[in-house]
Amino acid sequence: MDLIRAVVPLLVGLIIFFIIGWVTGTDEYGGVKTKDDERSQLIKQKAIVSSWLLLFMFFVINFVFDLFNLNDERLVLILFVYPELLYLLIAVISYFVYYWIYSRRMSSNEK
Repeated sequence: MDLIRAVVPLLVGLIIFFIIGWVTGTDEYGGVKTKDDERSQLIKQKAIVSSWLLLFMFFVINFVFDLFNLNDERLVLILFVYPELLYLLIAVISYFVYYWIYSRRMSSNEK
């Protein structure tokens, strides 16, 4: 059991380290050779910034709703066991949506 407590954070940290390199498209982070050109790196970086801003907006809205007690009473019975998973899904899905949007926008500028 103690071995699992030591190995799991190490493996998760390594996986996140390599994912960051792949998502940002730079060799500086993660050490992954992505072979992305400057255009592709710019698209990836804009997508990751936009997805973090969207996640930040979710946090702010959630805070304001909690501050003014504006929560919907119908949602009280729904328990999220892992709310972090919801925010992680929002970040990942929004990254790919923004990546698609920015790559289409950048490709239409070249024509």
